Amino acid sequence: MRKGLLNSGLLSSTSTGGNCIKLGVMAFNCSLGSTVTLDDRAWPMTWADNQSLARMADAAGFEALLPVGRWKGYGGESNFNNRSFECFTWAAGIAASTERIAVLATVHAPLVHPLAAAKQAATVEHISNGRFVLNLVCGWNRSEFDMFGIDMAGHAERYAYATEWLELVRRLWTDPDAFDYKGQFFAGKDIWSQPKPLQSPVPVMNAGSSPTGQAFSAAHCDMNFVMLRQKDEASDRQQIANLKSMAVTAGRQSQCWIHVYVVCRPTEREAREYLDAYVHERGDWDTAARMVTMFGLESDTLDAAVLEDFKFHFIAGHGGYPLVGTPGQVVAQMEKLSSMGVDGLLISWLDYLGECPYWIDEVLPRVEQAGQRGTP
Repeated sequence: MRKGLLNSGLLSSTSTGGNCIKLGVMAFNCSLGSTVTLDDRAWPMTWADNQSLARMADAAGFEALLPVGRWKGYGGESNFNNRSFECFTWAAGIAASTERIAVLATVHAPLVHPLAAAKQAATVEHISNGRFVLNLVCGWNRSEFDMFGIDMAGHAERYAYATEWLELVRRLWTDPDAFDYKGQFFAGKDIWSQPKPLQSPVPVMNAGSSPTGQAFSAAHCDMNFVMLRQKDEASDRQQIANLKSMAVTAGRQSQCWIHVYVVCRPTEREAREYLDAYVHERGDWDTAARMVTMFGLESDTLDAAVLEDFKFHFIAGHGGYPLVGTPGQVVAQMEKLSSMGVDGLLISWLDYLGECPYWIDEVLPRVEQAGQRGTP
């Protein structure tokens, strides 16, 4: 089934007319987007700008729009991500504002009951006419859990909880009759949800990067949002291959998507100077250092040495993979990522509305000429 998303191209393969490298935009539901900086050009985050960017990406043939699930900022001088739109209501509004592109909502399993999430997702499904994807996360930011008065479980238990959470949500999406449920974490009588989603099944993304998270994603999800370790190309390639192999072993096919931060200019010098200005000259290094420490303590994803090296990337684009240079250089980097097995790129910029048009005008035609994408 999945008519809506097959039409959007998100889940289609090259053999069914899909693009080799799929494109999305992420984190624009949050102030500053993905840049931990004091630069005046950083994303201010208004609803009008969210709509404008979503419509721009939709018209250009992008496949996905991903919001970040944030409940508070990180403090410090920039107070990175302090302002954010809640993901399900954001997805409903963005779905009503677009026509073809897949719209995701990020949900923290421990913070939203499965019954509520199933109903919210089905609502966005109908608003979007079958273009919804659930981005399920287990949570790692202890200060956000403290806001809810919820104790954050150990890493392994978070994924056991998410497994049962997703099982219950999927039953609510598909079971034609009311049912009783009693598991380790949830119990209910005469559980019921209508309307059902238009897609069957609804696609699920997960950002599991730890060994436990990878196993969960391989067994239960259609898309893995991967944080590449960026040690070297060989290790990144092996990381992607392992994730896809795990999914096949679990009897599934899973796409691998990564976050990329883009700095693209007519010359490489201009791109490097722009990056240097918002990272080295205006970057909020104190907040980035604190974020790296928080992430390392709670996520079980990257070791301390790698995280220390990631401070630059956290400021430049929240740990994303850098696409920096001229349009031709960026396309060459995209081709390399595609050859490594990356299926989709979730893009952030310092100035989304100012920089996305340059991507559409100068990068997309070259990607099409390189055979990585068809003309929308």
